[in-house]
Amino acid sequence: MILRSITLSLLGFSLLGAASHNITEEKAIAAFAHDGKTYVIQRVQEDDAYLTNEYSLTSRPAPPFYVQPFKAAPNIETYGELEVIDFLEKNKGVFIDARLKEWYDKSYIPGAINIPFTLFLKDTPERDKVLNDLGGAKKGKEWDFSKVQTILLYCNGAWCEQSPHAMHALMKIGYPEEKMKYYRGGMQSWQLAGLNVIEPGKGE
Repeated sequence: MILRSITLSLLGFSLLGAASHNITEEKAIAAFAHDGKTYVIQRVQEDDAYLTNEYSLTSRPAPPFYVQPFKAAPNIETYGELEVIDFLEKNKGVFIDARLKEWYDKSYIPGAINIPFTLFLKDTPERDKVLNDLGGAKKGKEWDFSKVQTILLYCNGAWCEQSPHAMHALMKIGYPEEKMKYYRGGMQSWQLAGLNVIEPGKGE
């Protein structure tokens, strides 16, 4: 009920403010609570807005910036922007920004927590703690992921392999593909759709 009240209140505020760039025909904004904070997702309202940051760049050297497959693995569902918003609004799991911290510190999608992909690549106490927090249980050298949470991972865009690396590392130790989701478009597609990001230090 609290989340519904937040959503209705913010929606009313947005409509009173004459929002002209809705997310969908029926949805002006999305609002959700995470870790004691309320987050709002909305589109940029200026008619002449365009990207001027690093995500406007299309020329990227390969290696390492190869275009990634649409599906990270056969049983990992690939998400678009509306599926990400639904995941957040309905609190379906943990939303992970798999980029290195230096990227996350510049900007990130509302509601995302930063777990750099490199953490999943090696068997370390830090990785074990994260996997335990996600619901995994280590038994000897093996993991029991029967009670693990669903995770949704993203990185910089279709040309970025940071979240695919994380997912493939998790698959190797038995994390169920069905419990992983992939937002392939990442930061670039999110911003090209005109959706807001959080820039630490500039107000959240």
